[in-house]
Amino acid sequence: MSSLVQFVCFTTVLPQEEFLVAWEPFATGFLSRGIERIVLSENTERTTEAAFDYVSRNLWDEKRFERAFPHGVRGSGGLGPIGVLQAGGFRLTESSNVDLAVGQRHDAKVIAFLMTRTGLRDKTRAAIRSGCQHPGVTASAIYLKDGDARTDRFDMVIEIYCREGSTDEIIDMLRVATAPHVTAAPVIMGAYLEVAEMGVEAKRA
Repeated sequence: MSSLVQFVCFTTVLPQEEFLVAWEPFATGFLSRGIERIVLSENTERTTEAAFDYVSRNLWDEKRFERAFPHGVRGSGGLGPIGVLQAGGFRLTESSNVDLAVGQRHDAKVIAFLMTRTGLRDKTRAAIRSGCQHPGVTASAIYLKDGDARTDRFDMVIEIYCREGSTDEIIDMLRVATAPHVTAAPVIMGAYLEVAEMGVEAKRA
């Protein structure tokens, strides 16, 4: 089975409980269209403007994704007090200790959205791979934008799971590692915890 990973990003001033009430029917609707697993992560420092408040990682069978979005995903929109940005469809290209079919994890993680400079994708991945040797890293995944240009906002997404107390160091490492290889567009990066999931039953990490 060929899979695609869709990242959907949210901004809101709603507290978590109210956001989840609004998000659940939205997510359930997409689940009925063929998403296999949804994992929702909350920014642990929501008072900052450096990252999205919530990020949804949606695992699709590729054919179902194409049926759901025959003309590509919408760039942005809204659900009342919630702003929605579609980061696009991506493929998992390399990972360590990450299984997308497994349910919600309980360790902290850093999520970064990047647009790399032309021709520098491989150097960016090598720099990230080297940085992930940090002792605070427990698992990592690099996603590259699907060949069909679903959106042009980002072409790489990084998830790095961290030991307790290591997120600030991992964010600093990522900024240093990626700075020479990304465009002038802002790099969206932050510390997150997985707070909700939907999908078929799976063993827990």
